[in-house]
Amino acid sequence: MINNGHTVQISLPPTMRMTAPDGTEYVAKQMHYHWGGASSEVSGSEHTVDGIRHVIEIHVVHYNAKYESYDIAKEVSDGLAVLAAFVEIQEYAENTYYTNFINHLANVRYTGQITTLRGLDILDMLPRDLQHYYSYEGSLTTPPCTENVHWFVLADSVKLSRSQVWKLENSLLNYQNETLHNDYRRTQPLHHRVVEANFRSFPNQRE
Repeated sequence: MINNGHTVQISLPPTMRMTAPDGTEYVAKQMHYHWGGASSEVSGSEHTVDGIRHVIEIHVVHYNAKYESYDIAKEVSDGLAVLAAFVEIQEYAENTYYTNFINHLANVRYTGQITTLRGLDILDMLPRDLQHYYSYEGSLTTPPCTENVHWFVLADSVKLSRSQVWKLENSLLNYQNETLHNDYRRTQPLHHRVVEANFRSFPNQRE
């Protein structure tokens, strides 16, 4: 896990993979987080649903398995896929699956610092329901913002306590040694893109 000056990023093993509905297999590369945290920005998700922004957004970045590496895949039109999930605040009760990760944030407080996470189960850090999602063809949300990403935005969300959210929003420093806040890209115009969903309703979304 590294503080790269923009977010906290966890490197993932190539054995972790995702298969899209069309059968395309994607290899996991890394996961990272986007949040707000500054006084005027209480929410930091990069996607909105019905105009609503969430407090944090998780991205699990993958590349198309037919390419030899992420560096090759990131340059081609069908190269990348990102699984995204929102975080919602659950009052009082802490998410114990996040305890290990949050405790290690102190070890990467400064830009460039790296630490090793052990015994981390990525599935436990994602929503319980991975089957219902929104999907569209879009771009990376960080430079170079290339438009070659198949997005899968989960309908279900991760629940963290207010204390856990505060720690994630306030534990890291950027290149200027200032608290790393608002590390998200503003919502972009659709530009005639079609956003699809593989479900009609999702009654457990705010469970």
